[in-house]
Amino acid sequence: MLDYVVIAVVLGVFVTALAARRRGRAAKNGRARTVSIDVTGDGVSRALGDGRIERATWAQLTLVEVICTPVKTADGATSFMLLGESSDAGCLVPLGVGLESRVLVELTRLPGFRLERLTDAQSHKAPHRETVWERPAGSA
Repeated sequence: MLDYVVIAVVLGVFVTALAARRRGRAAKNGRARTVSIDVTGDGVSRALGDGRIERATWAQLTLVEVICTPVKTADGATSFMLLGESSDAGCLVPLGVGLESRVLVELTRLPGFRLERLTDAQSHKAPHRETVWERPAGSA
């Protein structure tokens, strides 16, 4: 009888720990989830669930990278664009979850940007990271 009690207690602790882990993961994903993406003629901004805002302006954009990841992002994407202004400033845009269409329209206005390079980079097996556009030297 004592064996059943011990098994029940251990099982209860295990189930409680598993539930707590899932709640923690859900909260973390909620903070990282994209709340909105705002695209204007000046640039793009991404609001996250925890209140952070990422921004990139078209005039300051220096590169566009596509990153394919073996695990889904908080938005459910397996790839995303990194729109970089510098090595420490820019904006992530999840791909394939319906948030990127207006961003892609604006990117096609950049000098030398080719949509097929982005599409090709996105089709690679994860993990993969590829620069699909860099601002030409001397252009602003």
